[in-house]
Amino acid sequence: MSTLHLRCGDDLREVLPRAGLAGDYLCFSDPVCVGPAEDHGDLLAWLGMRARYVALHAGQDAGQVRLRLGREYAALNGLQRYDAVHLWFEHDLWDQAALIRILSLVAEKRQLRGRLWLMPADGVRTFPEMPEAELAALRPAPLTDLQIEQAAEAWDAFAAPDPRALEALSRRALALPFLAAAMRRHLRDLPWTSDGLGETERMVLRAVAEGAATEGQVHAALRGADAVFHVTDLITREVIGRLRIGPKRPLLAKDPLRLSPQGEALLAGAARHRPPPRAHAGIAVLPDPPWLWDPAAEGVVKGD
Repeated sequence: MSTLHLRCGDDLREVLPRAGLAGDYLCFSDPVCVGPAEDHGDLLAWLGMRARYVALHAGQDAGQVRLRLGREYAALNGLQRYDAVHLWFEHDLWDQAALIRILSLVAEKRQLRGRLWLMPADGVRTFPEMPEAELAALRPAPLTDLQIEQAAEAWDAFAAPDPRALEALSRRALALPFLAAAMRRHLRDLPWTSDGLGETERMVLRAVAEGAATEGQVHAALRGADAVFHVTDLITREVIGRLRIGPKRPLLAKDPLRLSPQGEALLAGAARHRPPPRAHAGIAVLPDPPWLWDPAAEGVVKGD
């Protein structure tokens, strides 16, 4: 039986053969949990948009990124060549966003029914953190039609400019076990009604206030404090960078990392952040945000 292992990274490429899990390997590297993700169904336009973002995010050549992403998305059209496709996606936002993106693209491919299998994550560890013997003992579960349909629905809501459908979906009992919590974590990175900061931005400021003076120290603090959004070093760098922008920047522009008076006031609850423009999946974040996260109601609200 031919098997493909599909993963949002290369971190299992050499591990799975050592664990005795044979098969081809496909890395889906598009970090759709960050940056623009407005999707109008035009794959060429999507690839151009994502390549520009990823190249800027990672400091890579846009042309090379476009070629890599193009190969990976094209490979999704050939999944039916395999008897079984094992989906290695964990509980965190990075993995869940990639999973719903992939499933949104294959949801209508009837020839894949019965060939897609979800590997069981435990909701705590990443797969590379598991001993090889434990990986070898994992038994995949067949992906159901309901799971595929809900993933496609979640992607449409994730990529939409209005976050209310995604919030409503995140309050439901979903067939994909970790999806609702991941989508709520995504929404919590919208500016908050209380201070204008997203959750990751606030965590960065708190880490600096507690003594983190370098990107690496901030990254370690974020990784240790957040079980649902396992930020990468590049995400940490991007968040720090935007907190150093503007006349009322929360972080001082020069190293080592230090809070500005504005940053100190934000953490004390005595100021409000006006975020620089950015795309949060399909949602536009602006200095006067059209959408906010209300921590009291634990939901999204319209901006003033």
